Formats: sequence, C-alpha cells, structure tokens
Amino acid sequence: MLGGTAVAATATKHKDAKADTKLVKALAPSLSVKHAKTANSAINATNAVNATNATNATNATNATHATTAGGAPPTDSAGGALSGSCPNPGLAAPEAVRLVGAAGQPAFGTGWSNVGGSFQTAGFYKDPFGVVHLQGDVKSTGASSTIFVLPPGYCPTAVENFPVYGNGGTAAGIAIRQSDCNVVLVAGDTSFIGLGGITFRAG
Repeated sequence: MLGGTAVAATATKHKDAKADTKLVKALAPSLSVKHAKTANSAINATNAVNATNATNATNATNATHATTAGGAPPTDSAGGALSGSCPNPGLAAPEAVRLVGAAGQPAFGTGWSNVGGSFQTAGFYKDPFGVVHLQGDVKSTGASSTIFVLPPGYCPTAVENFPVYGNGGTAAGIAIRQSDCNVVLVAGDTSFIGLGGITFRAG
C-alpha cells in the first residue's frame, strides 16, 4: 500500500489533472482512515516501544538496584554464638575458665581442694551455645559432699548425674542439683575425683 505522499506524487505526474483530482478525492477517505490507523498504530507502537523500553529500563534499573541491594552483604556486628561482623563472622570464643577458689569465684566446699601438682585445677566455663563445662581434679579431707556451688546462670534445668574418674581409676559419681546449683559427690573415694568431661546445658 502506498503512503499518502507517494500517491500525491504520482497524481501530480499524471497527464489528466481532472482524473488525478477525482482519484485523490475517491481515495482520500480510505487513505485518511488507513493512514490514521497506521499513524495510531505507529504512535501506539512507538508508545509501546517506549513504554516497553521505559518499563524495561525501569525494571532493569530496579532489578539492578534490587540485585545490588539484595546482593550487598550485611555489615552488622555478629551476636550470640558468633563474633566479629557480617558477612564473615567467626565462632565466638568461650568465656575464660572460672577457677574455683579464686578471688571473685565460687569457693570450695568444706574440706575440698585441688589435688594439685600436675593435675588440672578445678573450674568451669560456659561456651557460646550455653553449655557448661567442668574441669579439674579435686580431693576432700572432710565430710561435706558439696565440692562447690555454681553461680546463677550455670545451673542445669534438672538434677544431672555423671560418672567420673575416681582414685586409681575407680568409679565415682557426681550430681549437679538444679535447686541450689551444688556440685556434689554421690559416690567414690574422696581422695581423688576427676571433674573433667562433665558438660550440660544451663537452664
């Protein structure tokens, strides 16, 4: 289909001007409608293209920003069982061992003390996951069964019983009460009791 300009150009070259005029008048309505539709289509197409491009551009920009925002690693300080800061935190270190009998720490029960020498000193600590760990080798020259008392926040949720190393490799038993946090000997030779290996989740 020829456009309006092409038709007009053709009409001016025709030898019969009247015929040209009649032809143009005859074709004008149809050419006008079709060209209008074409123009509308062109506008719509342009708008559609622009809208599509604009949309895509907007979306692309948003997508880029979203990707950047979503992909940007957090930089907040880590907490809980983690240390350092995001995006590469590390595992938090457990607290320092709290030595029984040291200044500001729980005292030994009556008659109890460290075995001494090359043996481990009695103590405890809590790891980043809330698990309490005991250590050390102790002995007693008295009648009290309470070796020491754990501070608040280090008690189990119920009575915990543990088999432990006794004098000369004999069996012994330790109980940790949730009611008063006492670490008590329930069985074994009091001349040597190993506390190492006792672990439990604090309540």
